[in-house]
Amino acid sequence: MASLKTNLSDLKLPENPEDRNQAFWESVFNETNFPGMDLMEVHYFGLEPETQLESYKLFRRISKDFIRYLGYHYVMDLRAAGISEEGIFYIKKGILPENYTVHLKYPLHYGGSIDFNNMVLMQSHPFHDLIHTYVAKQILTETGVSFPEKLYVPTPVGRIYIPLTSFTGSGGKGKHDRSVYAGFSQSAFKEIAIKNMPGR
Repeated sequence: MASLKTNLSDLKLPENPEDRNQAFWESVFNETNFPGMDLMEVHYFGLEPETQLESYKLFRRISKDFIRYLGYHYVMDLRAAGISEEGIFYIKKGILPENYTVHLKYPLHYGGSIDFNNMVLMQSHPFHDLIHTYVAKQILTETGVSFPEKLYVPTPVGRIYIPLTSFTGSGGKGKHDRSVYAGFSQSAFKEIAIKNMPGR
């Protein structure tokens, strides 16, 4: 099996625009390392320039509330994502750890809202960069930005993106709560069990 791409900057687009269709973007998605993400089709919504500016101001404000919310309600998921106790301490103050960002799952121009349900905390590099490169390949042209009617967006599951695990949700009907298991090795489970043995 061929290794998955982790860099899309050299991706060659088909010369015929009609060949840059859903099948093409699905193929690129499947050949790229987007673990635990779904590929979603979204439709152009558009924003007026003044609305766009206000939206970005709102995003900066709401994202700080979102970060603090995660710090108090998603501690196990934060640990599973590899964030240290010191990082969690700063998250509770609304401060992002190094190499983490708040990402809007669905872009504003494609009907994405600025609320907690459309936000995810994730690593800036490589995953956030990879999503934006994938989207940029669809909207950037030689003459500037051109928003297609349909856009294909790699979408992380959950409010905290935990890559490289078999669990892609924070629990739910018929699912494990990945916040309990993700990020722990067998030896870590053994050590936890020993520490919690009666008499210790």
